[in-house]
Amino acid sequence: MSSRQVLLPVDDYARLADRLSALDHDIEPLLWSRDGVTLADGTPVADADGIPIGSPTYAPNAAWVSIGLLFGGDLAGFVEAALAPGTLRWTQACLAGTDAPPFQRLVADGVQLSRSDAPNDATAEHTMSLILHTLHGWEGRIDRRRAGVWLQVPWREVRGSRWLVIGFGSIGRKLAALAQPFGAVVVGARRSVADAADLGSADAMVTMEALADELPLADVVVLTCPLTDETRGLVDAKFLASVRDDAVLVNVARGPVIDADALLAWLDGNRPATAVLDVFDIEPLPADSPLWNHPKVVMTTHIGGAGSGMPSRNDDLFISQLDSFLAGHAPRLLVEG
Repeated sequence: MSSRQVLLPVDDYARLADRLSALDHDIEPLLWSRDGVTLADGTPVADADGIPIGSPTYAPNAAWVSIGLLFGGDLAGFVEAALAPGTLRWTQACLAGTDAPPFQRLVADGVQLSRSDAPNDATAEHTMSLILHTLHGWEGRIDRRRAGVWLQVPWREVRGSRWLVIGFGSIGRKLAALAQPFGAVVVGARRSVADAADLGSADAMVTMEALADELPLADVVVLTCPLTDETRGLVDAKFLASVRDDAVLVNVARGPVIDADALLAWLDGNRPATAVLDVFDIEPLPADSPLWNHPKVVMTTHIGGAGSGMPSRNDDLFISQLDSFLAGHAPRLLVEG
């Protein structure tokens, strides 16, 4: 059986070498850096653009986009090198979002691309912490402590609150599992209603067409949906007009799911609502954005998935997915072309 070449960043290989060699496949790792591509022993096989250098043949079948590669600013160069020989068939990404142009180029070139669910546990935990922070009024608590003010202010309990989670996928299910032990009632919303066996931790499931009926009932509205043509601008003025005045609106999905102008108009109205935002339509958020200092906004800087366990979960996912791909099975989490 001929070996299958797998392209991955050189900085990740030392950590994964033993796990790659333990797979029941004949794998030839190809190590990419900005200086070019080498075999594991350092033999050069291609330049930084993926142009073969002498022998042996450079023909990767699979590739791994790691966190270090993505946030190191090297994604475009890596994808260029991976596509150059025309042999690439599948790539595993390290995040759920694959709307960056290099990822879209892979899909356009007919390469199977798998998104990652490794950040989802962290995103659910982060979302839970943000909601607790907001309901309990920690912004005010911290301000009063720093001002030396002793004041006993009542706060909202999770118990008895109703949460509407829009886009009830992996993150939504994990969030529901965290919220229910606190006594929250969780309603999931997605394109099609699941049967009872697929509800996960939701108390009820509705379709997206029922949002207008559910929004006035929800204490907390959480966006965990993917960014699609259907969800882009989902939260517009009409949507917000149905949200309760004292609701907490949370976006850990994608920034463009919310119409930014409509959100600001809603927040500037005479209502005690709060927007909890981890994602924005422009990132980094511009310095002159009114969201930075808005009194009704709690925000973080797109760090929902950046938990300490995410890198190891990504490694586990890549190894498992690679094993499946090399065995001739369809990998999970494939992005639709």
